[in-house]
Amino acid sequence: MFTWSSYEVRQTKRTDQPWIQRNIPYKVCHTFVLDPKNKTDEQAYLPIRCSCGAEAEEHEIEFTRDPAIMEWNPSLHVRKHKGSCFGKIKFVEEDGTHQPDYVRISDDMMSKKSGCMRVMELLETRWRLPRPNLIISVTGGAQDFQCPPELEKRFKRGLAKAAKSTDAWIFTGGTNTGVMKLVGEAVRGTSFGSQIVTIGVTTWGIIKNREQLSITNERKLVRDYETKESKKGRGAFLDPNHTHFLLVDDGTQYKYGKEIKFRALLEQKLSERYREGNFTLPQICILVEGGPNSIKTLLETVKLGNPGLVIAGSGRSADVLAEAYKLSTPEEAFNNDGEKITIRVLSEKSIDQLNVVVSKKFPNMKPEDKDKLHREIIELLNYDKLLTIYELNDSKEFDLALLAALIRGNKDGTSSLASMKLAITWDRPNLADSLILPNSKFSEKEKSDLLRIAIIEDKPIFIKMMLDQGVDMKHFLTHGMLAELYNEIDKSVVCYKKLRKMSEGASTSPQKKKMKLSLIHIGTLMEEILEGTYQSHFCSNEFKDHEEDMLCRPFENPYDVMVFYAVLVESRDMAKLFWERSRTPIATGLIACKILRYLAQTQKNRLKRDDENEKKLKLCADEFESLSVGVMNQTFKDRNHQKELWMEVLLIKHRSLGNLDLVQLACTTDAINFIAQGAVQTLLTDIWLGQIHAAQHWIKIFIAACIPFIGPLAMMRFTKINDGSDPDAGGQNKTKEVKVQLEERDTELELATLENGQEVETDAGQIPEEMTRKRKLTAWEKVWYFYSAPMVKFQYYVVSYLVFLAIFIYTLIFARPNSNNPKTGDWMSGSRYSGFEIYLLLYVLSTIPIEIIQIVEEVPKTLRMKLWRYMQDFFNIMDVLGIICFLAGFIVKAFGDSSFQIPVQGNLQLRNAHHILMIVSFLTYSIRLIQMFRMNSNMGPKIIMIQRMIVDLFFFIFLMIVFLIGYGVCAQALMNPNQGMHNSDSLKSNGSIVWEIIKRPYLHVFGELDLDGMHDELQRGHCTSASLADESCSLDTIQHDPIGQVHYYLVMGLLFVYLMFVNILLINLLIAIFSKSYEDIQADSDIFWKVQRSQMIQEYKEIPICPQPFSLLYHLFTFIRFIFRSCMGSFSDKAEEEEVDETAIYRVSMIEAESREEYQSKIEEDEEISTSTAYRDLKSELEAIKTMVRQAPAASSSGGPSPAPPNSVEVPLRPPSASKQTSKELKPSEAILSRLTRIKPMRVHMDSRKSPYPNSDIERFEIPDNKVSWLVRYPEYAPVNYTAPEIADMTSDLVDPGEITLKTNIQFNKVNFSTVNNKGWTIDRTSHHGVYNVVDGIPQNPKGRTGIIGRGCLKRWGPNHAADTVVTRWHRNKHGEIVKIDGLPVLEFVAIFRPSFNEWAIPGGRVKPNERIFETIKREFSEEALANLSRPATEQASILEMLSEHFKLGITVYKGYVDDPRNTDNAWMETIAVNYHDSTGKSFSKFPLQSRSGQETESGSVGVQWIPIDHNLDLFANHEWIIEKVCYHRDAYNPIKEPKRKEIELWMTG
Repeated sequence: MFTWSSYEVRQTKRTDQPWIQRNIPYKVCHTFVLDPKNKTDEQAYLPIRCSCGAEAEEHEIEFTRDPAIMEWNPSLHVRKHKGSCFGKIKFVEEDGTHQPDYVRISDDMMSKKSGCMRVMELLETRWRLPRPNLIISVTGGAQDFQCPPELEKRFKRGLAKAAKSTDAWIFTGGTNTGVMKLVGEAVRGTSFGSQIVTIGVTTWGIIKNREQLSITNERKLVRDYETKESKKGRGAFLDPNHTHFLLVDDGTQYKYGKEIKFRALLEQKLSERYREGNFTLPQICILVEGGPNSIKTLLETVKLGNPGLVIAGSGRSADVLAEAYKLSTPEEAFNNDGEKITIRVLSEKSIDQLNVVVSKKFPNMKPEDKDKLHREIIELLNYDKLLTIYELNDSKEFDLALLAALIRGNKDGTSSLASMKLAITWDRPNLADSLILPNSKFSEKEKSDLLRIAIIEDKPIFIKMMLDQGVDMKHFLTHGMLAELYNEIDKSVVCYKKLRKMSEGASTSPQKKKMKLSLIHIGTLMEEILEGTYQSHFCSNEFKDHEEDMLCRPFENPYDVMVFYAVLVESRDMAKLFWERSRTPIATGLIACKILRYLAQTQKNRLKRDDENEKKLKLCADEFESLSVGVMNQTFKDRNHQKELWMEVLLIKHRSLGNLDLVQLACTTDAINFIAQGAVQTLLTDIWLGQIHAAQHWIKIFIAACIPFIGPLAMMRFTKINDGSDPDAGGQNKTKEVKVQLEERDTELELATLENGQEVETDAGQIPEEMTRKRKLTAWEKVWYFYSAPMVKFQYYVVSYLVFLAIFIYTLIFARPNSNNPKTGDWMSGSRYSGFEIYLLLYVLSTIPIEIIQIVEEVPKTLRMKLWRYMQDFFNIMDVLGIICFLAGFIVKAFGDSSFQIPVQGNLQLRNAHHILMIVSFLTYSIRLIQMFRMNSNMGPKIIMIQRMIVDLFFFIFLMIVFLIGYGVCAQALMNPNQGMHNSDSLKSNGSIVWEIIKRPYLHVFGELDLDGMHDELQRGHCTSASLADESCSLDTIQHDPIGQVHYYLVMGLLFVYLMFVNILLINLLIAIFSKSYEDIQADSDIFWKVQRSQMIQEYKEIPICPQPFSLLYHLFTFIRFIFRSCMGSFSDKAEEEEVDETAIYRVSMIEAESREEYQSKIEEDEEISTSTAYRDLKSELEAIKTMVRQAPAASSSGGPSPAPPNSVEVPLRPPSASKQTSKELKPSEAILSRLTRIKPMRVHMDSRKSPYPNSDIERFEIPDNKVSWLVRYPEYAPVNYTAPEIADMTSDLVDPGEITLKTNIQFNKVNFSTVNNKGWTIDRTSHHGVYNVVDGIPQNPKGRTGIIGRGCLKRWGPNHAADTVVTRWHRNKHGEIVKIDGLPVLEFVAIFRPSFNEWAIPGGRVKPNERIFETIKREFSEEALANLSRPATEQASILEMLSEHFKLGITVYKGYVDDPRNTDNAWMETIAVNYHDSTGKSFSKFPLQSRSGQETESGSVGVQWIPIDHNLDLFANHEWIIEKVCYHRDAYNPIKEPKRKEIELWMTG
């Protein structure tokens, strides 16, 4: 299958193949010189080898053998060959998805300048490697070694993270052994491993199975490479996790280290190649394990000024060097240049200790080698700044340690500027904060340079860092700097292609010539995107004429400009950062929203779409709209009592935005959520009413409008107006004084802030009292404001429009044509226009100026864009069509001739043409009437639904035409095979055929099958012209004819299939589409209506006061005044308006800035509150789950002290798929997890820590959530000792004593037996949770601290057992049907009200001594829910008997601790909850539920009723949790949210 990507790959291979063959040679030995180790050829036990290391049969080419040559010389006996070993490696043992590039290359390529350039071209052009920002060279042991698992894990994770974050290239030895294998696993073991460039520089001669990499077929560039040991041999396999391999060849084989020089030169040249100014590309060498030569390699690297990082604990050389570093002490010294440096010195004692370590790590090392190693170590310690030791116990992650070592050992001098640039490039703000900024002081120029780099590389955190460092944006952002930033934008941004076309070099060599943008291009693009909303001064004549001079000029509002730059380059975080400092955040946010939506739409319209980027841009646009909404709402909220201020914020005209206010700007940018906000709607309501009081009903306003002049004065109430803006000079001077006062106040506040270092609260936007004074309207002003109110205009225009339509109807239907010619009655002979026709003409003519003004006042500057925006409104199209049809019909009547006929029809007179045009015009004006309903909140959304459905229907028609044409043509061809034989008029015949093709299938859609007509047509179509008159040619004849029979049944079959697809499939599809449109509009109907309402208000705000057709006089007057002023040049008030606008903008900017800060503070506070709340809730949930998991084994192993009631079945908590798991048992932890993911855990010690204690004013000691457990030390814990007086005063032997002494005969954790009054009593003191602690003879609450010691109001120390009865049935409606929610039936249960706690609860109470659980259940339910104690004895007995009958089978849903508000540290409640369910609803309906007339029972209950479980309940203690478990067991609707399984899994594994 052909694809462009495969085509590009093939083209690339064809291009790369000859280039590599020509430019990348390798070496081959061509002369066999016997290795001196081989004494004679006859010694077969030694393989005969050449001095190059290869055996005779291993030579790749024919070689010469000269016994006279005794010494092998590479320069004489090695020959270069054209490259034939290159391509991609497919590791057979791997999955084949990763195929690294490789090339066999001569070892001297890097020694020559030409060879070096070819290697660079190979990496950059042929292999297309991205530019590196860092070179990481990993050296160390070539053999496999043991590394501590934690250290290995840190190294792998940190190396991959550091390389990815810095776009680094990693260089290793490339084989699948030792440290090279470790690096390969590091980059492969990450989700982004394939993106990290890992280059293996390996000696060709030591690679196993290297013959598999030699090219035998030049067309096949992917080589299968095996890494299995087929036979033992020397060398090593390549590592499959590297991305590229440079296989260095010097002509030898089985000789290690031949790549070292090549690799060192390559790393050095790369560092120099990617130099930026005076700064070379940073490098670092990492030492992992390694032998003695590894220390030498590290030393050579450090001598070049590159830092080294030693991994302590990895083994051998790394451990020796790390130990030497520890034993050494830092001292100050001077280098050769006289600069003070720090070196590390080893004392004699330290040297002895180091010798012990060396002997341990290298036991077989010779003494002379040890001395050499010591010298190298001592020399390394002289480079203290460049040497960093990383240990396992280091608190830093490995990636941070690596980058910190680079910054610490920056070889480009001690300048912090280079280190800061590295931190920006690597996007590591933590390094900048901790290592660079605290010890650095940058100049203003350096700060600006760093800010420029951060902006270009899109690093918002560093931008903020530089702004916090004091960069002056007005000084930084000049026009020239902005042009430089735009010229550095990334090619991936959506607007790049458009800017590329605008640039000067777009027409010549676009691939090679760098894009050169000017700010004129940027301004043009901005105006195109914003459709004239944004009037860029870059496009002004002044800027174009003095562009070079303007480049050094700063911007007045630099942050606003940078917001637009950031959104154009699609940087959300940067745009938000600059928006937070913008001068006009509301307008800037709306414009940013518009730009982002334009970019998203452009991305959507591309042939090569990026759905993810489109979605990201749309989300970002919505975010900026929400930011603008938030600031606007904050302004409205804070200044709701200052109506003039927030209205001024919305109504101020921004010159840079095309003289639009925020409401108009929101309409042009389609910010519908902004328009729908309360502040905007309040403003629009004020505009709609004008100065009419809001309490006036619209009917009263309409009646007042019907009574000219008297109505407004006598019937209307008006609001007061400001008395602070007089149109005289004094008023202007007053405004100027206000501005000066505001500026002086701000200057004083800024000085105070700088001197005191504290923020000073301002009263931004406060207007002096004399500017906000109110006064009543005069009589003339009342009349003027009434008739200029948009609402009154709307009523007049509606009435005028209805009159127009009524007259139009009369002229079309009831009016008679003039009959001045009595003989013929011709309508054109001596015709006269009636008064109604003249009225209609004047009305239509009066609409033309309104439509023209509407087009002219559209936001875009060009006429084409104005017309485009104008035609976006469907009703504008109706206006234009209606005007054209009406005027065309009028012209036909005025200038026509009765003898003239339309040529096409031949018999259609001008009267018919005039009539049809008028009918079409009336139809458009009738549709136009729908617009009047847009102001209605109910009808407005319906109009939008109709518009949306029309669009859906338009696209649906295209789909339907496919079936319609297909069926119509086939049916016509089958029924009329002789169609052309019946009619001699070919044109008429063809027209009728086309009509039949369309008509028949279209009518079939609506059920008009007309089978008889189809039979007749089938008969006519199959009979020839001669046989038509023959009666023998009938339908029966045709059906018996073989051809006719086939045609007949084919037509019927096609009809069946057509109706199946169209009437069933397509029609239902259309219904589904309409339903979706309806749901979408209905969900946001309020928003859409408010947007429509705003458009209508804006429209009627600008139209003339007098309705059509009288508005013609107003337009005529306006036109004459415009001509007069143009001739006289009378525009003297323009400067005054600009002055007022400037003052207002200054005041508004202060208000917006303060509101933005308050809004941001509110967001931060909400985030902190939500985060802390979520953390607290999650913590309590996890603690509860953890407690349950710990106690689950104990609960299952220890039998409950109180047996379950007889005839009850204890159903275990079942996992979600218990019904399917029959053979496989879950592990205990898995079973617990399955349970917990289905049932929300009980919240422990929520009610048990509430204050005050029930029925008292005792306050508990406050306990934080993390101090509840007894396992957590809490020395400050000082609980209150409290036992309720009524409990302490009880003298019964069945109540525990107030204090526990040695004489107290209480045995905890056991069932106690005692004799009182010659009667034996059994008291259960065991816990459902197992053994609890007893400290100093006093029991300890197993769930933790409660803030109170003693017994509180509980009768017994330790557990106080209770029993709860959950009686349920299905909740039914009035028809007896079970109510369901989300497809699940809803339960209802018997609940009692406990006034002591003001909460509903489950019936239940304490277990008395000697009492069984079943007896407690019956007793408590009968007392609390059936008021059994207040009934006669005989009735009590019958109720207990009834309960025994119905309580035969129950489910024990819970057995354990109760989070009861009465609990203390030494006494607590435990319960057994049993559920009894009536599935029919008939059994439990016999229960005579009854409260005790306000008298509380022993448990404190007073009311009783059935409560449906259809909402989130708030019940006493942990009863809510018990109800939830009942819902689970009964498969009923559970309104209580369940915890997420993933969170529980994380907690259990953590």
